[in-house]
Amino acid sequence: MATAPTRAQDAGRDAERPTLWEKSTPHTPLQKREYRAVWLTTLKNLDWPSRPATSPAEEERQRSELCTMLDTLQAVGINTVLLQTRLRGDVIYPSLIEPFATVFTGKEGRRPTYDPLAFAVKECHKRGMQCHAWVVALQVKDNTYVDPSQTAVVDHLCRVVDEIVRNYDVDGIHLDYIRYPEKTKGQDQWRRDNVTRCMRAVYNTVKERKPWVCVSAAALGKYRDTKRFSSYGWNAYNTVFQEAQAWTSEGIVDALFPMLYYRDKHYFPFVADWAEKANGRHFVAGLGIYQLDKAEQNWELEAIRCQLEYMRSFEGSVRESIEPGWGFEKVQEGMIYGKGASGYALFRAGFIMRDTKGIRNEIRAWNYQPALVPVIPAATTVNPSAPTKLRGSISGDKVTLRWEPSTRPGLSSSTPEQPIATHSEEPVRYILYRSVGKPVDIDNASHIWLTYQEGNTISVTRCTRRQNTYYAVTAIDKYGRESAPAYWTDKVLQPKQTDHKLQPIKSREK
Repeated sequence: MATAPTRAQDAGRDAERPTLWEKSTPHTPLQKREYRAVWLTTLKNLDWPSRPATSPAEEERQRSELCTMLDTLQAVGINTVLLQTRLRGDVIYPSLIEPFATVFTGKEGRRPTYDPLAFAVKECHKRGMQCHAWVVALQVKDNTYVDPSQTAVVDHLCRVVDEIVRNYDVDGIHLDYIRYPEKTKGQDQWRRDNVTRCMRAVYNTVKERKPWVCVSAAALGKYRDTKRFSSYGWNAYNTVFQEAQAWTSEGIVDALFPMLYYRDKHYFPFVADWAEKANGRHFVAGLGIYQLDKAEQNWELEAIRCQLEYMRSFEGSVRESIEPGWGFEKVQEGMIYGKGASGYALFRAGFIMRDTKGIRNEIRAWNYQPALVPVIPAATTVNPSAPTKLRGSISGDKVTLRWEPSTRPGLSSSTPEQPIATHSEEPVRYILYRSVGKPVDIDNASHIWLTYQEGNTISVTRCTRRQNTYYAVTAIDKYGRESAPAYWTDKVLQPKQTDHKLQPIKSREK
């Protein structure tokens, strides 16, 4: 079955790329794998749905609203949607455990006629985007938390998470408010241990059910005071007893999303701290684009631009102290370019939809090529098999590529492997690479053309340049492991024919 690409990067994609003015041009190289995430809030109808529905027509409007939002997020290069699925002890899907959130119908006990979570997962996947279920863990009302020291609390949370993972093809579980409230006092390490025990239980619950599902957590942006800069008394470790860096060293989280909604001296040194302490897990910088709003801090767009630059470029260490002010220009002097964070997450989707201070063009400028999501850290090294028999056909201005589907290698007792997806789920999707004038290099991020395509057929607009166009297709599984490529070339130029007619040998005789 053919999968029609929905990305704007088909056909004249080169012509559609934004013109990058000098200040906005990323100085760091493109990343082949990077979380480009956004938090999509359902609480209080902040992002989606914008208002409750009381009729079938209004439910259709809700669905259309989400599709428009996902189209916009896709167009600016977002590849991961963190969809708020559990709000405050209520959920956005038909649950046997917790009540349905009122944001969709406006009334307690009333559900819409459609399943919002199932619809969102389907629409994200249709656009080649991941959908992670954002679960508020321990906060059940605006000012009420449940106590993670209680076994019943942890067990209940694990049951909710297991219900989501078991019944939906979500790509991740993203925990929020997995902490104590900030005014809690006393027995500090005991409280940290309680939160860590809760984190461990959720992680194990997910991995026992579907080990390819990413488990992540939103941590406070400042872990604790660093040798570079003080947290001024507001940090994860001491204020809310969230020992998040210990979670990475123990391996009970796949990715951390610290909420770094600050700037300058309150941002740069703490990015450095998280990057240095990731312990082989993914560090994803949470950026507060809401601060651009005049009702918030009224940041200029340059602040987000500098944060993206630093997030991508940081490696190793930055100078022990940088004075004055930790401005971006001074920080640049101490930066080592190379591997940075594993991506970023933007809070929140509504500010992209409103295009606050032109944030859409800024994000698109950074995301002018698609990116794959990073591999689940605990995945084995066994990759899917490559697609076979890749062939292309040309009809008018369209190129259609077909191939034999990838199959996974057989299991071996000498090389144990985690299970693949169940029969009801797509075990692999496909990545299309394209290069004009030179062969495809699948390690070159600029050659990625379409991501996470279903089926074994793709049709794209033919390149209009008078050069050979090279294609490659790889399979990618739910862990993010990628196969070797299959290749095909759209040959526009044929090798020049040399005239080999024999010429008479001139006599040297006079």
